[in-house]
Amino acid sequence: MKWRHPLLQLLVLLCLGLTLVLSGFYSLQWDWSRQGRNQLHPQTLALLQRLQGPIKVTAFVPDLPLQRALVSTLLDKYRQHYPQLQLQFIDPSQEPEVARDLEIHHTPQLLLEYHGRQARIGTVNEQLLSEALARLSLDNQGWIAGIRGHGEASLRGSKNHELGSFGKLLEEKSYKVIELELNDTGQVPDNVRLLVLAAPATALSAGETAVLLNYLEHGGALLWLADGRIPQALADYFGIAFLPGTVVDAAAADMGMDSPAIAIGNPTDDSPLHKSLQAAVFLPHARAPEIMDDKWQASPLLRTGARSWNETGSLKGSIERDPRAGEQRGPLNLALALTRKRKDGKQQKVIIAGDSDFLSNRFLGNGANRDFGLSLIHWLSDNGQLIDIPEFTPADQQWRWQPARTATLASLFMFGLPLLLVALGLFTGWRRRRA
Repeated sequence: MKWRHPLLQLLVLLCLGLTLVLSGFYSLQWDWSRQGRNQLHPQTLALLQRLQGPIKVTAFVPDLPLQRALVSTLLDKYRQHYPQLQLQFIDPSQEPEVARDLEIHHTPQLLLEYHGRQARIGTVNEQLLSEALARLSLDNQGWIAGIRGHGEASLRGSKNHELGSFGKLLEEKSYKVIELELNDTGQVPDNVRLLVLAAPATALSAGETAVLLNYLEHGGALLWLADGRIPQALADYFGIAFLPGTVVDAAAADMGMDSPAIAIGNPTDDSPLHKSLQAAVFLPHARAPEIMDDKWQASPLLRTGARSWNETGSLKGSIERDPRAGEQRGPLNLALALTRKRKDGKQQKVIIAGDSDFLSNRFLGNGANRDFGLSLIHWLSDNGQLIDIPEFTPADQQWRWQPARTATLASLFMFGLPLLLVALGLFTGWRRRRA
């Protein structure tokens, strides 16, 4: 029976040897951390599936093992799902000419190259790296043009009601933003991919309306933020109408809003943007668009809850719904997506929102306004590959205490421990005097 013992040892060694050999050919990993901190975000994985061709990442990092390990660890996650990603390290102090030619002034800095385009990030994290890759994959080379000349909310404006912050955000996402006066050009330039009509204060002329309708007839995309004057010819062209008055919503008080004229918009289940929204959108002084005919294939994007209606009277004091005045109980539409087939077989897209203030400098940071605005632009310009990954901190790295517990802990260290030390000193002195 003794022969079995050495044989068992030999079998164990053989299994270990085979395991080491197989580990060189196959890589298996399991992430047992809470909330999957060692995995890539689902939006990053979806982005990598859409990419085609090699990605070259040049990391300008000093020859310090710890700093380079942080870069390698992150990039290894990407290479597990996208083997065509190549990583090269350069120490700027060892190759100053390369760093000078590429204008590398600080480290760490990553230079990404994909299909002849370049992007740089100065902080090594998944959020910035994935957003840079998404920008490099951007297919849209056209412009986003905001119509001006009628008191519209400008994509360059700095006033509270204007959309300058949103315009800067679009440029950060690699969109090209311009402003366009239809009277000056007489037509929409061919390189304009998307028109934005945001709350004109005065009416469009007949000539400008004709230019706009001609642009739509040739398959152009439009984002219409329907505050201010309503171009009736445009509403008739889309087969929509707006309920009279302003949408008021009792749900606004539940979210700490002082004004009932802030409509709380939630995405509908069949909305093409449903998956991109994680919170409600706040729309101040919104109109409610209604679908009147089937000229376009229309679907609601945002709707209010049941405790809303279109108030036609004064918004001051106590207000109640008056059915005799044409005030309809919610849910009410706040934004519509219109589509139809173009002559080339592709899909033409238009979005009509009953408000522009939700993208204004004043309200852009409220609720999901920013995310909803970006989703509108991505969808209209056929750039669904552009992503916005939120900053992520694992739950076990966050310190979440109630204010009372925090105050107790602070008091313990500020007063309790010093008093305890004083008491111990007095007690020690008293014992020595007695001895």
